Amino acid sequence: MLKPRKRLVRAKIREDKFINYTDSVQSFIEKNSRRLLYAILAIVVVFGIGTIVTVLNASKEKQAAFEGLLARDAYGRGSLDEALTHINILLEDYPRTKASAEGIMIKARVHEQRGEITEAIVEYRKVIDKHSDQDYLAFGAFYSLGSIYFGQGEYEEAANYFSEGASSFPENFNTPYSLLEAGKSYKETRNYQKARGALLRIITEYPKSRAVSKARTELEEIEFMP
Repeated sequence: MLKPRKRLVRAKIREDKFINYTDSVQSFIEKNSRRLLYAILAIVVVFGIGTIVTVLNASKEKQAAFEGLLARDAYGRGSLDEALTHINILLEDYPRTKASAEGIMIKARVHEQRGEITEAIVEYRKVIDKHSDQDYLAFGAFYSLGSIYFGQGEYEEAANYFSEGASSFPENFNTPYSLLEAGKSYKETRNYQKARGALLRIITEYPKSRAVSKARTELEEIEFMP
C-alpha cells in the first residue's frame, strides 16, 4: 500500500513543478508584455520589408530584362536610335540590375557603329571596370577596345587591350584570336619579342584552335626579325 503513495507524491511533485514553471512564464509575459509586443511587431516589420524589397527587386530585374530585350531587338534591326532609347531607360531606371551590363555593351556598340569612337571607348571601359565578373561581356569589351585602337594606328594600346583580355579570360573561346591580334599589334610596334610570345601562346596553350595556322604564318613573317 505504500508504493502507490510514493507514485502519488512523485506525480504531485512533477505537477507542482509544471505549475510553477507555467506561473513563472505567465508572470514574465505579464510584466514584459509591452516589450514582447514591440519585439513581435519589429520581427513582423522586418520580415515584411524584406519581402517587399525582394518583390520590388524581382520586378526591377524583369523590367530591366525587358528593356534589354527591346534594345537587342532594335540593335539587331539596325534601329540604333530606338536601341539607344531603350538602353537609356534601362541604365537610368534600373542601373543596379543584371541587365545593365549588357545595356552598357550595346550602348558602346551603337556609338562605335555611329563613328562616335570617344563615346564608345568610355562605354567599353565601363563594362571592364564595373562588370568584370561577367566574363563574356568583359572579354568582348577588351577585344573591341583593342580593335578600335588598332584601327586608329595606336598599336601599342591595341596590343595592351588584346593581351589583357586574353590574360584575364584564358578560358574564353576567342582568347586565341585575341592573342593573335596582340601578336599583330606588337609586330606593328616592332616589338617582335612580345609578338612571338603572344603567338607562341596560341600554339602551346590552344593547339586545337583554328588560330594556330594563322599564328604560325605570323611567326614565319617575323622569324628573322631582331
